Order: sequence, then C-alpha cells, then structure tokens
Amino acid sequence: MKKVTILMFLLLLIVGSSYMLLVFARPSIQQAAPGCPTYQVNLAVDLVDSSPINAVVGDTIVTKIHVVYEDGTPVTLSPEVMSFVWTGDNGQMQFDRFVVYTGTPGFYTYTQMITSDLVQATGQGKVTIWVVACSCSDVRGNRGPVSKVASDLTLTPADNSNLSIGIPTPPTPITQPVTYLVPLAIFLLLAIALFLFLLRGRGKKQK
Repeated sequence: MKKVTILMFLLLLIVGSSYMLLVFARPSIQQAAPGCPTYQVNLAVDLVDSSPINAVVGDTIVTKIHVVYEDGTPVTLSPEVMSFVWTGDNGQMQFDRFVVYTGTPGFYTYTQMITSDLVQATGQGKVTIWVVACSCSDVRGNRGPVSKVASDLTLTPADNSNLSIGIPTPPTPITQPVTYLVPLAIFLLLAIALFLFLLRGRGKKQK
C-alpha cells in the first residue's frame, strides 16, 4: 500500500510539472510572434519616397508613403497620423506627424523642415527616413507595419528615403569698394588736367 501511495505521488508530481511548463512556455511563444496589436490584420507600407534628396537647414522634405493591407488593398488611415524616425551616423530623431491624403487611395505625404536640431541629432551627411513600426492604423484598429520600414526594405524599386542633409555654407562676403576713392580719383584727374592746361599755356607764352 505504501508503494502504491508513493507511485501515485510521483505520477501526480510529473503531471503537475508538465502542466506548469506548458503554462509558462505559452506566453513566451506569443511574445516572440511578430506583429502589432491589431483587430484582424496588420497593415503594410510598400513605398517610402522622399524629395529632394539633398537639403540643408531651412529646406523642406516631402515624403510620400503608400499604406496597404496584406492583400494589397489600399488603407484609409484613421487617424491620419504616422510616426517617422530619421537615422544618421550620430543618432536619430523621431517625429509624430499628421500626414496628408493625396487623393489616391493608400497614398499620403509627410512634410518635414530640416532644422539645426535635426542635423545635430543625426549628424551631417546621409540620413534615412523610416516609418515607425505599428504607427499606422485604420478605423477598425488594424495596425502596422510590423517593423520599421524605409525605402531599402519596400517592394518598390524606384522609391528612395535616403537623403543627404547639412548646414548651408555661408556666402563669401563681397568686398565693396571704398566710397571715398571715387571722388578722390575724380579730383586727381581734374588736378592733372588743370596742370597740363597750365603747362600748355606757359609753353605758348614762351614762344
């Protein structure tokens, strides 16, 4: 009887341990799965195209974005807000901005002025504009993209979100001629002309 009790105890211990392992393992599997907190499907960004690609402080960059569902159907954003991060050699800077619907389904534009703070944060030279993960949403609560997206990661070969930014070179100062030299030159010319005139008159008298 004692052996049966011990055997039952060990069996219960094994079953309980297996159940606990299963419970604790399940959340880790769910956390590792890619995706955004969403209603049904994740949204995707298949175009990030910025212009111009060379800019200095004070210039404005316009970036066109195309947002679609997984089957390619255009998305109507709600709200019309997205997050963007600019990355460079020195660091990065993130912006949460309203985007403007272009009139073509799925296409929106994001406008950003180059500031000295932005150049200082990213560094001068090459920077890349990324759409932040899970920053797009529709009216039902579907969200995306599942990871940050730049032009190098889209399926559109022609788009480009790699820019070169910097601080404008100050213009070379133009040296203005000293204003008093002009009347002085006129005075010297008149004096020379008068001297020659008097010299010519004296020559005639001597003859």
